[in-house]
Amino acid sequence: MRAAFRFTATFATGIIAFGFSSCAGKSENAPTILEGMDSTTESARVDALDPRSGELATKGRAHLPYRGPDPGGIAYRLTLEVDGQRAAFNSSERNQQPAVRETQALEADFRKLPVEGAGSNENVFLVGLDSLRYTQKQQNPPLDREIEIADDRLRIRLNGETSIDNRGNRVTGTLAPRIFLGRIFGVITHDPTGNPTNLSSRGAPAARQFMDGFPTLAAIAYAMITLPEEPIAAGSSWTGVRIPPSRSGELGLGLTIDYTLTGFEIFEGVPCALILLASRVDEKAVTSVTGHPFDQVQATLNGTAWVELENSLVRRVVLSDQIRASWTDSLSSVTPTQRRIEHASKLVLALRDPAENPKHWADGTPQFDSH
Repeated sequence: MRAAFRFTATFATGIIAFGFSSCAGKSENAPTILEGMDSTTESARVDALDPRSGELATKGRAHLPYRGPDPGGIAYRLTLEVDGQRAAFNSSERNQQPAVRETQALEADFRKLPVEGAGSNENVFLVGLDSLRYTQKQQNPPLDREIEIADDRLRIRLNGETSIDNRGNRVTGTLAPRIFLGRIFGVITHDPTGNPTNLSSRGAPAARQFMDGFPTLAAIAYAMITLPEEPIAAGSSWTGVRIPPSRSGELGLGLTIDYTLTGFEIFEGVPCALILLASRVDEKAVTSVTGHPFDQVQATLNGTAWVELENSLVRRVVLSDQIRASWTDSLSSVTPTQRRIEHASKLVLALRDPAENPKHWADGTPQFDSH
């Protein structure tokens, strides 16, 4: 499996390392912010549509060059869930140690903004934060831990008992995202077709440290859609490489994604190209783009994207993946440790009005008091 871009250590910094649960079943404690969201649409479908003439065109090509943000920015809401486990054992142990299970849920309202003074063809954009909510639940026998960070709240529960809960008291310092709202927190560099090549945090050291604790930048890059520079027709395919915003991504595991233009449809009242995403990996002796050696990797990814025909604006991306990987730590040549990870994730990226800030989270919970 070859990577098509340069993956730096900075790229992986913002991805949280975590343990994973078995993807075969859903945890009762797993986040559910994406339930009910899927890749289907009730929009009327057409074979093809020329946005300039408004006429049906069953033949022909669409030109969808990658589009950077306008001066006013492009606003999105991103939701991500990850559910998985990790385990470690060595040949000297009769029984495998209990697996560490962890789930994560991330909601972020953000804006893609152009670099000031740069032309529209510059392969870089800034990322500004409008809101952030993050929860993590970890089952690591004998310890169960739950962390929630949102608004001005920090709550930590250990084995079902609340150890920290600041509800009603504003958190200061770097313990809540409010002080980072309305500010640039990251920069994403990409090639001319939209493949991310580097992620980096922005802001004061404390701000960078705080934002690096969440997989926000990594999830945004994961959802970026590769768009060919040349015109394409229905049935055309091309590839790009993405790094999952999860433990395997932290280790540099890149997935080669096949993009296929399957046709055209009216989505949210706008003529769009309908693009399907797919990736399949079942390989041994895989070296990640950061040089990490895996003994075996099995992965599947499926997704759908809607891209405006008129201006190549990505309106919505829905994708899911399931990844299993194993490797051997050879720090001890006497009893090398084999490590295994397994995780599944679901991601939705949805365009929103940049003039409006949502006032509720996906589950209906009100956002910030200032709203």
